[in-house]
Amino acid sequence: MIYELNHYGIVVRDLQKSLDFYQGLLGARIVYKGFIPPSKTDVIYLLIAGGLIELLHPAEPGSDTKFGITHIAFMSNDLDADYERLTGLGYVGHVAPKVAGSGVGRLAFLGDPNGARIELIQRDVPMRDDPPRHAVIRAFDHYSLLANDLDGALKLYRDAMGMKVLKEMTVPHPTNPLSIVYLNWDYDVLELLHRPSPDPKAELYGHFALRVDSVDEALKYLADHGVPAEPGTPKAAGTGIGRIGIIRDPDGVKIELVDRADLRDLP
Repeated sequence: MIYELNHYGIVVRDLQKSLDFYQGLLGARIVYKGFIPPSKTDVIYLLIAGGLIELLHPAEPGSDTKFGITHIAFMSNDLDADYERLTGLGYVGHVAPKVAGSGVGRLAFLGDPNGARIELIQRDVPMRDDPPRHAVIRAFDHYSLLANDLDGALKLYRDAMGMKVLKEMTVPHPTNPLSIVYLNWDYDVLELLHRPSPDPKAELYGHFALRVDSVDEALKYLADHGVPAEPGTPKAAGTGIGRIGIIRDPDGVKIELVDRADLRDLP
């Protein structure tokens, strides 16, 4: 059974620069270090508030290496059965279950209906004990995916994988409204974004979001530490609930700051 949304995997150009950003600025704590010998890749898991990201640093990246977010990962307690079930439903398998390159646990990869690469993991390595505290970050809010095929995404994440629909929202627009569906298992939340007329340049792995008390105060704190806000932010959220701000990590990964209540507490 698939039971946990575990992390976003991020391929980074400069490992130390990324660690300075995530540890030094965002207060993340390293909870696992590994190495994949065949590809000479460092693997580091970081706990930010209660959420996880994985940094992957290849020592010798190829000319076609994609930097930034490259996959979304879920935990399974029966990897072989879950992989067989999902591929049997028609989802494309990319990597059949095997021992992880680091030698810790087992993994598999498959594709979602919108092209996102999904990693399924089976392992027993605690990584979420004692979430770190930070001056402005209060919680890990959600991981975000573009869902041009929203029905297809819901059939996978809700129906086949068992996530629960937490909230549904709409950002009004006269011709191209934005539909937002939040799914979750307990703490972990996945945001699906859909427009009737998709932007072909929109990022598939849109962002991950951190919750703060005040977006304006958080952005001032970050700017004082050398990380400016994305132009056009802070601004009121399109849903009308709270404000949002955007920053970018050293590889351009979009990080959204939100100051609304926990999604589980919204009416």
